[in-house]
Amino acid sequence: MAFGPSDWMKKATVLAYSRISNAKQDTADKKITDPKKKPILLAQYDEIQRGLKSAKLPAVKKENWFAEIQSGTDRDRGQWNALMARALELSHQGKRVFIAVKDPSRWSRNTRHSMVAIDRMHEIGVPIMAVREGIQTGSTGDLHPTEELLFVQLQGGASFVSQEQKKKADDSVELSKEAGVMSSKGTSLFPFAREDPLDAYSDQLPLLTVPTREGGGPVAHKATVAAMSSPNGPTATSMTRYVKVEEERRKKLTEKEYQDWYEYRKFIRDLLIELDHDPYATKINREGTINWKARALMRMTGRYLQEPWIYTRRSRDEIDKILKSPKEYLGTKDLLRYRNLVGKR
Repeated sequence: MAFGPSDWMKKATVLAYSRISNAKQDTADKKITDPKKKPILLAQYDEIQRGLKSAKLPAVKKENWFAEIQSGTDRDRGQWNALMARALELSHQGKRVFIAVKDPSRWSRNTRHSMVAIDRMHEIGVPIMAVREGIQTGSTGDLHPTEELLFVQLQGGASFVSQEQKKKADDSVELSKEAGVMSSKGTSLFPFAREDPLDAYSDQLPLLTVPTREGGGPVAHKATVAAMSSPNGPTATSMTRYVKVEEERRKKLTEKEYQDWYEYRKFIRDLLIELDHDPYATKINREGTINWKARALMRMTGRYLQEPWIYTRRSRDEIDKILKSPKEYLGTKDLLRYRNLVGKR
């Protein structure tokens, strides 16, 4: 039995489907909101067109191209469902239709969802064709069992890879949490602020007891703390989050635990001042000269500083090791930066 498109496909209507997940986008792509204008999806569309042309099949009209940014493990993909609804509509009109994708993994990354969808299309005479591999799933009256099996096997492989990637990512996050390692951006200690905002927060607590009409209250308290710690401190707006975190900390720690945490935080903040770098700086909070010791330090102590009721703080000996060999404690992104900046010297 010959592989590839059936003769009837040469005069059929082609529907095309392209998909990427959010993780596949680069920074430039993320700035474009329309999926059909994203370079990575346009590249898939062009590849489908080239594959169809090579197989001497009709080109896809732009209005028959369905594209979206969503995980292939998701059954409720809007454009995927719209594509199949359009295929059903054309089939009911008596037209011969087939669906073209770049490869089986674009169709789905969940084998069960994939098989259910293939079966739906099979019953209305609409096969799915992977142009890169040159195989189709067949349909009622035009069976292609070997190709369909290969299509599903390739799609199943993609499903397995997707599951393994997710498992590894989940395991990595859990290990990072257990180890108290920051896996994402943490909260700044504002080492370059004119006054430590935490001290200013505590000093100005009496303002909360003053009536608003007399210049007190929560809004005045936040604004005063922001003014006292500026420049390079939290803004009055960001103080809302700052206050919420501090109140949670006070609620969950005993007075002794809080004082221990406070002294440890001061120790780390003083180190950041000495190292002249704030890894969590924003546009209005000075970053300082990049220092790998500071970045490694905050990666390894940040979780305790944020949630001391969950994580254990690093000992002084551990801090010494981090500062002595910072490269060993850098995250993936910082390691890449380190290699690019330091490795070229």
